[in-house]
Amino acid sequence: MARLGRAHARVANLRRDGLHKLTTRLTREYGTVVVEDLNVTGMLANRTLARHVADAGFAEIRRQLTYKTGWNGGRLLVADRWYPSSKTCSGCGAVKTKLALSEREYTCEVCALVSDRDHNAALNLVALAAEYATAGSGPVAARGADQKTRARGQVAVKREPGTTPVGQTGTVPPQGRTIDRVLTEAH
Repeated sequence: MARLGRAHARVANLRRDGLHKLTTRLTREYGTVVVEDLNVTGMLANRTLARHVADAGFAEIRRQLTYKTGWNGGRLLVADRWYPSSKTCSGCGAVKTKLALSEREYTCEVCALVSDRDHNAALNLVALAAEYATAGSGPVAARGADQKTRARGQVAVKREPGTTPVGQTGTVPPQGRTIDRVLTEAH
């Protein structure tokens, strides 16, 4: 029984070590790492995939990538669960409505591109990362990253419990009154 326990512990340690080496290498070599938010629960329901998916340790890989990209000054992009990385043609951008898991080769009906399914998905994720890099962090990029956003209008103020004036809820004051004025009137 002790031998079996030692064997299981050794396998667990080897897997943990392999995951750490993989995530460390990825975060050191690449400034941006893109992962997909997969429906792991649904994949575990598929009897042919269940054991392989459970052994992969997707959650642990994502957890390690999250903190290691921060350590190394990179960023982790998470593609939405519904992002069609496998269904989109990396050449022309056409999206297939259905793509069975058994189809390992992607064939575009529009531009006739033939590619490995996983390679095609990887190219689409690279394009997603490039879009994010050029778009920056949304509206801040349009203003210029060197300028700080100025506060306009109402600003939420943290209040101690029980300091909200009678007849008012939340942080939005009644029409024509500022938060500072409401707080002053309350005291």
